[in-house]
Amino acid sequence: MLEEEKEEKETPEENQEEGEEETPETPEPEKTEDKSKDLQSAIAQKEHFRTKAEKLESEKKELEDKLKGYSSKDLGDPLEVVRLGKALADNSEDEADVIITYAKGKFNTTKPTPEQIIQASKDDWVTTAISAKRAKVAGENKTPEPSSPSPAFRGKSSEDLEKMDTKDFAKFARDAFKGNRSGV
Repeated sequence: MLEEEKEEKETPEENQEEGEEETPETPEPEKTEDKSKDLQSAIAQKEHFRTKAEKLESEKKELEDKLKGYSSKDLGDPLEVVRLGKALADNSEDEADVIITYAKGKFNTTKPTPEQIIQASKDDWVTTAISAKRAKVAGENKTPEPSSPSPAFRGKSSEDLEKMDTKDFAKFARDAFKGNRSGV
């Protein structure tokens, strides 16, 4: 029996050795399938990124063309911008909006130049409208004077009477009423 067991043990080893020789043949197609899947995946990724790069390149060209449409002239002359700042310095934001809106209408444009805005700010109609608006706001914010001044009682105002303590007020009231009784 020991010999049979030895033979059985030897046989699997032999089979394993023989199997090792056979196993490289069977995984080889699997390896090639894995490699072909990896290759197909890499090719698909390459195509994806190629189309993405082409799309980005076309967008870049479009943006560069748009950028060419703009020039430093659109920003205006720096001296004009300074003059515009000085012309609008005394005006609030709402008043500046009125001036710009007037300039758009007067010069029939959607984007008036700084020079046009300066001209509009000096226009009689604009200056009259702004000064009228300021006068209206000042009138609304002004508190009216009292229609009748607070009455003074025997030379004392109501504030003076409120500040008196009780003893002083009692003395003042007695003296005030004594003067009224003497006439009766």
